[in-house]
Amino acid sequence: MSMSWKGGTIMLTYRFMQVAFAVCLLLGIVIPLLGSSVVFKRLSSSGDALAHSSLAGVGIGLAAGLNPLWTSILCCVVAFLIIELLRKKFSKFSEIGVSVVLSASIALAGILSSFTSASNFDSYLFGSILLITDTELYLTLGLFALTVLFSVLFAPQIFACLYSESEAKVSGIKVRTLTFFQDLLFSVAIAISAKVVGSLVVTSLVVLPTAIALQLKKGYKATVGFSLLFSLLSMGLGLTGAYYLDFKPGATIVMVLVLLLAGAFLVKGVLYLFRNLKRKKS
Repeated sequence: MSMSWKGGTIMLTYRFMQVAFAVCLLLGIVIPLLGSSVVFKRLSSSGDALAHSSLAGVGIGLAAGLNPLWTSILCCVVAFLIIELLRKKFSKFSEIGVSVVLSASIALAGILSSFTSASNFDSYLFGSILLITDTELYLTLGLFALTVLFSVLFAPQIFACLYSESEAKVSGIKVRTLTFFQDLLFSVAIAISAKVVGSLVVTSLVVLPTAIALQLKKGYKATVGFSLLFSLLSMGLGLTGAYYLDFKPGATIVMVLVLLLAGAFLVKGVLYLFRNLKRKKS
């Protein structure tokens, strides 16, 4: 039985919207916790490569008659391992690994789309609230628990690695092991998020909350905290707006983030002009 948006009724009276809201809010916490490190390391493009790898995994799943979510997660993990391998091979040009995986994923996804239903494949490009299942909810809960536990237990080590990997190694921190598990969690988060909000926009959820938080020019902890706040705000407003306006949920969530970033730039500009006027008067 097909379902459609029902803008004339209260959103959370529907089971599928309750599940969608729960998954989006959980991912709204998971993605900034893991993605902020990616942004600070200037590796945001790796999120894009993993997102397209997830799309290739969806194509494999749909073409082979398998669960697209599991093949998507598997492809993201494999893509992450390949990126790490290529980074070692091209130590002076680490971005090559990301570009290779991104190119291969786009090509594979394009080829596999010929063997799948266009409507099924297209629904993964911008996400679909109607496709979220209880299995994905439980998987997201598990990822949420692992991410929060990892982020709390290893917060000092994560910050040390971001500040200086060489100094972190000298102090006895197992940088490679820590980075491996963090990137592994990030890969799974990208795969799940790509299913929910769409492969084409998932990277925006990684970059934009941190980009907005950076405009406040606070410390590391405050930046991560504000990125969580902006991420949750965009998830809530975006999903609600998409429901009542009958928009694509992933695209709407990202547009909310873009507007928040534009608002942050505007406020900074106004404050800058105000300070200059105040200085001239004094």
